[in-house]
Amino acid sequence: MAEMVRLPEQQRRRPLTIANLPEEILSEILLLLPPKSILQCRAVCKVWRDVTSDRAFLLPHHCRQPPQRLLTFIRDVGSRHDDLDILDYCVEAVDFRTHQFQSLARFTGQDYDCSLEDSPFTVHASCDGLLLMSYNNYLHLCNPTTRQWLWVFPPALQHDTVLGLYSHGHSSEYRVLYYREIGLGPEFYISIVGSGKERSIWPHSSSASLRKWLAKGKEETQFNEPFLFHGNLHWLPHLGGQNKIVVFDTLDEVFRWLHVPFKMHNMSSLLEIEGSLAMSNSHIGSSKVDLWLLQDYKHMVWVHKYRIELPVIEIRRFEEDDGWYLHIVSQEGDVLVDGFDWQFHYDIKGNLLEKFQCSGRMLNITPHILQESLVPHEEPSYQLDVIYGGTE
Repeated sequence: MAEMVRLPEQQRRRPLTIANLPEEILSEILLLLPPKSILQCRAVCKVWRDVTSDRAFLLPHHCRQPPQRLLTFIRDVGSRHDDLDILDYCVEAVDFRTHQFQSLARFTGQDYDCSLEDSPFTVHASCDGLLLMSYNNYLHLCNPTTRQWLWVFPPALQHDTVLGLYSHGHSSEYRVLYYREIGLGPEFYISIVGSGKERSIWPHSSSASLRKWLAKGKEETQFNEPFLFHGNLHWLPHLGGQNKIVVFDTLDEVFRWLHVPFKMHNMSSLLEIEGSLAMSNSHIGSSKVDLWLLQDYKHMVWVHKYRIELPVIEIRRFEEDDGWYLHIVSQEGDVLVDGFDWQFHYDIKGNLLEKFQCSGRMLNITPHILQESLVPHEEPSYQLDVIYGGTE
C-alpha cells in the first residue's frame, strides 16, 4: 500500500491544485504519460522540467513504456510511374495493443539488387531505448525518442559483422560486439561506444567444441539477429545444424551454449513471455505455431506452453498460396501472420484482431524490441532531424 503523503500545514489550508502538488504525487502522475507528452511538460514550468529530467524519474518511466516490435521495409521514392531508382529504408515500431505504428528512422539512398542480399541498411540491435543501425558501412547509435545520434567505432564495416549491443554490468557503458574474419582467422571484438577503443575477446575460456563451432561463425549461427534477454545476447542456430542457441554473457563477456530439446522448424524466433525466454516454432505456410518457455534458465529446462492454431480459410481469402509466415510477437502471445500483401494480427486463441498492409515492400519483422527512453547519454552525440534523407 502506498504511503500517505502528509502536506505541510500552510499547503493544507489552500485548495490543492496541480500547480502546488507535492513532487512525489506529481512524479507519479507524470509517470503515466508517454514520452512525447513528457517532453511537452518540460515547457510548463521549472518544477516540471526538473522532475521529468531527473534520472530517478526517467528510469522508471522507461520501464513503464510498452514493448514495441521493430519492423523494417523499403519504399520507392516518388510515384509509381517515376523511375528514380531511389529508396527509403524505413524503421517503424508497432504496439500490438493499440495497432499504432510509429516511424523511427528513414535512410534515403540508391536502389540495390535485392537478389544479391546486399542491402546497404540493417538494424543490428535494440537496447535500453537505443537502436544500433548501419547504412552504407557506417554504424549509428540512435535514440529515436530524443533524436540523439552517435557515430559508432568502427566507422567502416567492410570486414566486420555486428553481433549485438549491450549495457555492460552496472556501468553506463554501452558496448558493441562484432565479428571479423580477416588475416589468420575469425576474431570476436568489443568496442566501447564513444571511446574509439576495441579489444579482442576470442573466447579462450569457452569449451574446445564451442570455440571450434564459433570459428565457423556466420555459416553455423544467425549472428545477424541477436535477441537480448536479461542482459545476455542470444542467437539461433541455422536449420540443419546443432540445436543449440549461442549465448553471450555480457557481464563476464564469454560465450556459452543453450540446448534446445526439440527439432527446430524453418520459422523459429526468440522472445520474452512471462519473464522467461521463449521460442516460437512453426513451418512456412503452417496454421499452427508452438510456443516453448525456458522454465529453468540455469538448468536449461524447456516446457511446451501453447500450440496456437489459426483459421487457414480466413488467411487464404487474402493470401492464395501457402507462403505466409507465423510470428509470435508479444509477451501476450499475439501472432502476426506475414503474407505477401497483407499482415494479420491474431490473439493467442486464434481470433483475428486486425488486418493491415505494410506501406512498403520487403517487410522484415525483426527480433528487436523497443521501449522508448528519455534517459540522456553522456557520450558526445549530435541531434538532428535529417540524416541521409531524413528521420521521421
